[in-house]
Amino acid sequence: MRFDVISKLKITFTLPAVLVVALLSTGGTHASEPRLRVVCTTTMIADLAKNLVGDRAEILGIMKPGEDPHVYDVRPRDVQLIANADVILMNGLHLESTLQHVIENNAGDSIVARLAESKGIVPLESEQTRGAPDPHCWFNVQYFRIYTERARDALIQADPGNAEHYRQRAEDYFKELDELHKWVGRRMKTIAREQRVIVTSHDAFQYFGRTYFVDVFAVIGISTEQQPKPRDIARLESLVRERNVKALFVETSVSQTLNQIVKKIAETTGVQIGGTLFSDSLGDPGTPEGTYIGMVRHNVSTIVEALR
Repeated sequence: MRFDVISKLKITFTLPAVLVVALLSTGGTHASEPRLRVVCTTTMIADLAKNLVGDRAEILGIMKPGEDPHVYDVRPRDVQLIANADVILMNGLHLESTLQHVIENNAGDSIVARLAESKGIVPLESEQTRGAPDPHCWFNVQYFRIYTERARDALIQADPGNAEHYRQRAEDYFKELDELHKWVGRRMKTIAREQRVIVTSHDAFQYFGRTYFVDVFAVIGISTEQQPKPRDIARLESLVRERNVKALFVETSVSQTLNQIVKKIAETTGVQIGGTLFSDSLGDPGTPEGTYIGMVRHNVSTIVEALR
């Protein structure tokens, strides 16, 4: 583990013991605590890590707000971040397809935690590509609780001296996530079941749909690398009419081409665009949507207002 060397405090034997204690307690000449270097792939995971570590570690996020993990373009600095990390927190289930080999080849002795690859999480298949695991597990808030458990355990493994700190902060965050899960359920129940239908740019919301009883459809499948086919667009137009869909939604981290297709379907069917959803990335730092909890609240509020 790469901890900074702690400087030694030199004290002559002539100094009174009281002065020695004063020097150590006032911080005038004291050793700084070692800090972990925790590298996170996505913005959701970076926010999770910040909730767990407080001031006990340095959090380094690879992806920026609005970047798409499916087609992320690896930067030269990413290799250095990964090589120097003590802990690497990633989603797994092939979400970070372009980063996966970089991590495998450069992580060295770092602890690598694939948070979505857990016995407690049952991966869904893509609705359009059978056999491909759906990596968007974080839209089930209860599954994000499992992300938190696995991240906590990785931090404790790397830094057992601060184990109690990580456990307590995880317990505090569990309470927030449990309340969020209940809040989402209450909000969605304000919409009649037959009206809980959403159409989005790509297939990122199946876990949300399965957990909170919403029918979810999209222009393309789980990866934004896919190209929409004319028959898929025609299928969605028919579905919007048949199900009397109230609103369609665009996303923040996909290409404008996909969002334009959603807008074209809305225009063709006479249905409104209900708003913008955050799918594979959080919003800007300092905004409510810049945290996982704020992002979920934004999405749910946007969906409920549009469908109601």
